[in-house]
Formats: sequence, structure tokens, C-alpha cells
Amino acid sequence: MTSDSLGTGRDYRAAGPFPAPRWSVLTPVRQTAAVTSTDPLLQPTLQQTGRGPAPWRLSSQGYVAFFGGSLAGTAVAVANALRLGLPRRTVLGVAAIGAAGLAATAALALVVGGAELGLLRLVPVAAYLGQARLQRDRNRAFVLRGGRHASLLGVGIAAVLGLGLLEVVAIDAMVEAVR
Repeated sequence: MTSDSLGTGRDYRAAGPFPAPRWSVLTPVRQTAAVTSTDPLLQPTLQQTGRGPAPWRLSSQGYVAFFGGSLAGTAVAVANALRLGLPRRTVLGVAAIGAAGLAATAALALVVGGAELGLLRLVPVAAYLGQARLQRDRNRAFVLRGGRHASLLGVGIAAVLGLGLLEVVAIDAMVEAVR
């Protein structure tokens, strides 16, 4: 029998027409399983601090994708996903989006004959948007924890000149071979 807080010895559950409560302030609290979250801000990060180079800004990757094409944009996006410490599955997703963008750029070049450079720039930018979406949460967590982004200037120019030129030459050769 449970007595009230005044020590009168009366059973407080038996009083009145109301059913007995299933819990009260007097019942002990049971331990429950730990609550987990998928939000990267709430994930433990002690093992991730201070390791490897800082990631690049996601917006800077858009410039590389626009001026360098799908190949350059994907190379930078995959490298940044690794810098952010994204899971392998997500890094492969970033690469797959880039491969789809490169295939779509090649197909569009075949359809329009390779003449519309402005139209061909839309596909790498669309691929960049998908790649940035996959990196966004971890990048947000990096920024909110006080992280400072690394400069993409040198790597971005190298990717645009090297991989962008390679992509243009390869797609142009493919269009000429089909004609």
C-alpha cells in the first residue's frame, strides 16, 4: 500500500471515483534506450577534429562545375566529400551524380552537335546542385562548429584548365567521330 506524502497511511490511489494513475511523481523513473539523431550537429565528432585538410566552400565548387564541366566539378566534389569525412556511400553518390552529369553532357553534345556551349554548361551546374546537396549537412556542421574553409582557388583553376580541357577535347572528338 502506498501512503500519501503527509504520512497519514491512507492509500491515495483508492480515494475517489477516478481510476488509479499508471504513474505518479512517486514512481521511479525507468531507464530507456539512448535517443539517437541523424542530425550531423548532434553526432559525436571528437574523432573527426583536426584530421586532414579543411573542406572547400560548396559555392566555390559551383564555379568549378560551370567553367570546368562535369569532370572537373566532380573531381573537386569527391575530394571535398572526402575532406568532409562523409561516409563511403555518400562519396560514391557524389561520384555517381558526376558520372551521370558527364554522360548527360556527352549526350546533349551529340544532340546539339557540340555547338551550344552555354547549353552544355547547364548540365554540370545541375550535377553540382545534386552533389552539393549530399555534402550540405556535413558542411553546415563544419561551419557551425567554427571551421574555416580552405581556398579552392589553385585547385579549382587547375581542375578547370586540366580536367575541363580534357572533357572538351573528349566530347568534341566524340561528336566528330559520330558525324
